[in-house]
Amino acid sequence: MSTTLNRVISGGANRIVPEEVRITGDRYTSREFMELELDHMWARVWNIGGRSSEIPETGDFVVHALGRDSILMVRQEDGSIRAFHNVCPHRGNRLTQAREGSVEAFTCSYHGWTFGPDGTLIKVQDEEDFPQGNPCGKLGLSQIPCEDYAGFIWYNMDEHAPSLGSFLGPVKAYFDTHQLQNMTRTFYRVTEVAFNWKALHDNFCESYHLPTAHPQLADYYDDDYQNTTFELFDGHHSLMKMKGCMPSVRGSDPTVVNETLAAEMRQWGLDPKSFEGRAQDVREAMQQHKRAIALEQGFEHWLQIEDSWLTDAYHFNLFPGTSITVSAIGASLQRCEPHPWDPNRSIYEHWHMTIKPNADGMVSSPIGMIPFKVAERDEFPYGEKTVGFTADQDLQVATGQQLGFQSRGFQGAYLSGQENRIQQFHNGIDRYIAEGKAQTDR
Repeated sequence: MSTTLNRVISGGANRIVPEEVRITGDRYTSREFMELELDHMWARVWNIGGRSSEIPETGDFVVHALGRDSILMVRQEDGSIRAFHNVCPHRGNRLTQAREGSVEAFTCSYHGWTFGPDGTLIKVQDEEDFPQGNPCGKLGLSQIPCEDYAGFIWYNMDEHAPSLGSFLGPVKAYFDTHQLQNMTRTFYRVTEVAFNWKALHDNFCESYHLPTAHPQLADYYDDDYQNTTFELFDGHHSLMKMKGCMPSVRGSDPTVVNETLAAEMRQWGLDPKSFEGRAQDVREAMQQHKRAIALEQGFEHWLQIEDSWLTDAYHFNLFPGTSITVSAIGASLQRCEPHPWDPNRSIYEHWHMTIKPNADGMVSSPIGMIPFKVAERDEFPYGEKTVGFTADQDLQVATGQQLGFQSRGFQGAYLSGQENRIQQFHNGIDRYIAEGKAQTDR
């Protein structure tokens, strides 16, 4: 249950969620709790397996590992995408070890069983030697629900899952107003980290940490929670709307146009000098200016979206582990997903997607301006490279936090109002576990 409020709380939250579950350290360190999540939650939610553009032709495929599961997504002859468990039904061999590729058929490396892109078993060795009859026409790859939406490939391991639209709820209406399907992934970095996946998603469910962990953001975003809007949706998703193109009112002098803001203004053709002493007016001026230059910049969609999309950060938390921040010209996806067997570790991914630029072929990214081109998956040991300037700070905090979760001195989270989305998130986990266990017991 949640309570809808008639008054503003925590910078405009639309509801406050009660403490249905105490957020204690064992939720991040217990192998038993990890198994409950894998069996009863991760196996029943819609997950993003990849970008649709990764598999443009028939037989193209991409594989996504989630915990101990491996999901194979394949482009079909009719242009649709199907998803299967990446396992041979003969004796359980992993069908393909590749992360991506293109095939006319999948052939198991153990006994040579061969499957078409649609999962149909088309050839077996010694087909006459099966007492129960030739398995061709009887067996096939285990297919699961799959949808192609907003440029992402989505799958759900629950054969009886509700539709993706039902799962996303109000989030879908927001995504429909943007051009996520037309964006190119220009940044793609992956690393294994030494903390439970929930630690990072907790972090993305609040802005309370920004002044301490990310002080540089105050030059461009107003990080004061009273000026930030939080929306908590049914289905355990949430949204934070943070005003951009203006210094934080927490700063020593929020009327001054700092260099970060000035650089953004110059990029789009606004003169910083004309706003001396009026930095709080830049946001509205930038919105009007971007509408005026939308067509010449090649961003026609700027004429259809709300003013706030042109300057602000729309930070969506998709239950359970994915966060997508959408701006006027791009989107960043960050997610942490469970390690196959260790609750104290997880797999972190950071994608950045952008609309093709009109000018010099350079686009913004989590590490600064980079050339506009499709990024290859770049996986490396944690700390060997940056995963993004701000993301590095988040991962460092979560790594230290995981140690604290194991301390006898941590008795459970004590949340502020602006952190209420964390409570919503954990309530959702326990609800899925309870519902999943109830279904199993029936």
